Amino acid sequence: MNFVDLTMPLNHRWMPDEGLPTAIKFFLGPKDHQEKGMVVGSDSGTSLALPSLFAEFRKTTRLDQVPVEKLFLRPAVVAHINKGDGKEISESDVEKAFKDARPAKGDAFLIITGWGDKAHHQGEGNAYILGSPHFSFEAARVLAQALHDNQNDLLLLDTAVLGLPKSHMIPEWFSMLPAPSAESAEARMYLHLYDSEKVKRDFAVEMEFARLGITTVRKLVQCGQIKSQRIKLMVSPLNIVRGVASTCRVVAVEE
Repeated sequence: MNFVDLTMPLNHRWMPDEGLPTAIKFFLGPKDHQEKGMVVGSDSGTSLALPSLFAEFRKTTRLDQVPVEKLFLRPAVVAHINKGDGKEISESDVEKAFKDARPAKGDAFLIITGWGDKAHHQGEGNAYILGSPHFSFEAARVLAQALHDNQNDLLLLDTAVLGLPKSHMIPEWFSMLPAPSAESAEARMYLHLYDSEKVKRDFAVEMEFARLGITTVRKLVQCGQIKSQRIKLMVSPLNIVRGVASTCRVVAVEE
C-alpha cells in the first residue's frame, strides 16, 4: 500500500482561511500568533462541510451523526481538470471529467486541478483564496446532479473554494482597508448583517451541492503524488456535537 497525505499543514505563520469572516474559531494554546499557539477554525486548512452548514438544510446530518464508514477507507475515483490561477471550471470541464473518470455508484469523487500542489497556501494569504480555480454555477449544477444521480455523495478538491463570493462578501469585506481580521469585532458585525439573500447569491455554488446532499472537502495538497485513478480515502473531521463543518485530515490509500 502507498499512503499519500493530502492534508494542508497548519502553521501559525500562515492561516489561509483568515481572509474572509466565515470560520468558527477554536483557540489552541496562546491566542497570540506570535507565540506557540494557533487560532484554528472550522475552515482552517483542509476542511469538510456538510450540507447542514446552510440554514435551509440545517435539519440534515451533523458531524457527530456521520457514519464512520462514509469517511474511512471510502472507495474513490480521481478526476483531472487542469485549471490555472483564478480560472473558472466550466460545464464542459465537469462533463468531460465525470465521463473520463467513470465513477462507480457510491464512490467519493476527487477533482485535481493542480492548485493544491503549488504551495499557494504558504504565506500568500488572500491570494490563495482569490486566485483559486472555482466552479461556475452551471458547472456546479451539472456536476452536483451527476454525482447525486450516481450516489456519489462526497466531493473532494484541491481548490481553496468551490465558488467565489463575488456578489457581496469579497467587494464589501475588502473595501475595508486595512482589512480587519476574521475574528475581529468588525467581522462579527459584518456577519450579523450578512443576511440570507446575500448568502444565497455569494454561495450559490456551494448550496447547489448541499441541496443534493453532497458533502464537500476543499484545500487538499500533494494530490499530484497520487498515481492511481482508483483509491481509498480516509477523511477525519473533528467529532463535534451538532457540528456542520470542520478542519480535517485526508489520506489517500493506493493498493
